[in-house]
Amino acid sequence: MAFDLSAASAVLKEDYLGPVREQLNNDNPVIQKLVQNKQQATGKRFYVPLHVGRNSGVGYRAEGAALPAAGSQKYKESTANCAYLYGRIEITGPTIKAMRNDKGAFIRAVESEMKGLLRDLKDQRARALFGNGTGMLAKFDANSNTNTLTVDKVKYFQVGMIIDILQSGGTPVATGRTITNIDEGNKTITIDGAAVTTSNTDIAVVTGDYNVEAMGLGGIMDSSLTLQGINPATNPWWKPNRIANNGTPRAISQQLMRQAVDLSEIRGGKVDWITTSYGVRAALEAIMQQNVRYVRPMTLEGGFNVLEYDGMPIFVDRYHESNRMYFLDSSELDLYQLSDFEWMEDDKGGVLRPKSGYDAYEATMFCYETLVTYRRNAHTELADISEPTGYIA
Repeated sequence: MAFDLSAASAVLKEDYLGPVREQLNNDNPVIQKLVQNKQQATGKRFYVPLHVGRNSGVGYRAEGAALPAAGSQKYKESTANCAYLYGRIEITGPTIKAMRNDKGAFIRAVESEMKGLLRDLKDQRARALFGNGTGMLAKFDANSNTNTLTVDKVKYFQVGMIIDILQSGGTPVATGRTITNIDEGNKTITIDGAAVTTSNTDIAVVTGDYNVEAMGLGGIMDSSLTLQGINPATNPWWKPNRIANNGTPRAISQQLMRQAVDLSEIRGGKVDWITTSYGVRAALEAIMQQNVRYVRPMTLEGGFNVLEYDGMPIFVDRYHESNRMYFLDSSELDLYQLSDFEWMEDDKGGVLRPKSGYDAYEATMFCYETLVTYRRNAHTELADISEPTGYIA
């Protein structure tokens, strides 16, 4: 029997969905930690009630004095949408025909596409979960009529990535440009197409991603950002804690780390894990390498080896913002999902469908999710930490 389109669809749906789910959840220790707190959301929007104030009707009084005026507990509702992540593969009709009598060959072709899609979905998700929902990869310097553009950071770019260059409010400067080269030392990217001029307020995003990415740790830890419908400027209890040095990097120290943990606990949180960049971890190892009581290896479930500080694992990630550490209370974080990674199916349950106007077939995988917090001031950012030279910013 020929290996036809129906059989090919079954291969995609059944043979590869399981590995995709497992590898996306377990390949990265930070993602694994977040997914452990996964919550199934219902409806297009989620709502999280927050307890934000105590009853003011309490107080000591003298004998015979009037009692305190009655008060009540204070509540506020936070709300937001899940973000929608997609990945697509395409297989031409001739490829399916050429391999119809060799199921193994076809599966190898599909496997190659699926592994590539897996890496890209995992990479996109991991980057977004360290971001702030805007999709911003970097800010530009003032660049005049050129294809080689100076940016404030290059760690989020990849050669072959397609980006949009936007003004701060989202107005396009240039869209759909492919990155052809990255100079890490000079913090420049080179793009194809016509030369462009940028201002120092312009930003780069993955093409089409502006303001539609999942919320990540970067947004939760940004004390100026309105999060889940609540503005911290008018609701100060919704600000994360921040220990900074006015933008001037200084050496990491045990005292600063202790202060960050204590600040979360003073506000009612309980720090149980820490995230940081590779450069900050290297700086930490350099100054504390003799003090094995506070920094020593820890093996986590899944075989991940991480450093430990006072019983808490220190996770590192290449997408973590440089020069800072996040001290997090995992009980106050959840990954809200309307859908885990699934295939987009037709009405017959197939995942391969014809591409309109072409001799080709497409398959699409999707995930609907976003990161939420219940108590923003349970988390603390330790900023302005010096990193050794040679680490990519």
